[in-house]
Amino acid sequence: MRNKIKTFDAAPFDLTNIYDSVKSLYLTDSPREKVVVILGATSTGKSSLALELAERFDTEIISADSMAVYKNFNVGTAKPTQAELERVPHHLINILDAEEKFSVGEFVRRASEIISELNLRGKIPIIAGGTGLYIQALVEGYELGEGKSLISHYKRTGELIYDTQIYGLTADRSELYDRINQRTKKMFADGLVDEVKHLLASGVSPKAQAMLGIGYKETVEYLQGGATLEETILKVAQATRNFAKRQLTWYRRMTYIKWLKI
Repeated sequence: MRNKIKTFDAAPFDLTNIYDSVKSLYLTDSPREKVVVILGATSTGKSSLALELAERFDTEIISADSMAVYKNFNVGTAKPTQAELERVPHHLINILDAEEKFSVGEFVRRASEIISELNLRGKIPIIAGGTGLYIQALVEGYELGEGKSLISHYKRTGELIYDTQIYGLTADRSELYDRINQRTKKMFADGLVDEVKHLLASGVSPKAQAMLGIGYKETVEYLQGGATLEETILKVAQATRNFAKRQLTWYRRMTYIKWLKI
């Protein structure tokens, strides 16, 4: 039981219902700025849904992924492809070098500015990603900064700071694990080892912030002779499954999420 992923009460995934909900958000007269959020465990299709919605409503995507901020870290982060980045404008992707650090406070500051700018243009941005702390801090209005406790607008008032639809994508444990395993194999087939080789050859330290991400640190170990390729793939899949469990544990505190079963 200790390793079991907890499931959520989830409605069937229905794209038409999602379209209607987002459309109603556009039609709502609200003093608050508006956003749509797509979150969930890794490998649940968040990016694909975000792209669908962004194209349908002619808007832009804000990434809430703590690894997607790093330049040249593409395969192991399942970052949107160049073609996808050209289809829809994305924000907070490819903005930092490997050695730079990115914090929840920096995410909230940057994302808030982008949300305001897009709302002024009549667009409702789509926030998509799996870093629960980033999304929770943003929508609940955490007071971040030196000397401030993690008291939020939501805890004080019971109201999120945005007028929003927040969707969580979920799946049965067996399906989620299968998706993770298949995605891990695909990352290696798509060239994760070559990507890490190139990063190291370009001078990125194995101890750099971005190199500590799942998939990268295990591949560094493989390149240093610490494991076989088969062992490395298994390690990455296991680490990703453990990460998914942590993500879902975090989301349980965000009781306002509308869960959809993929």
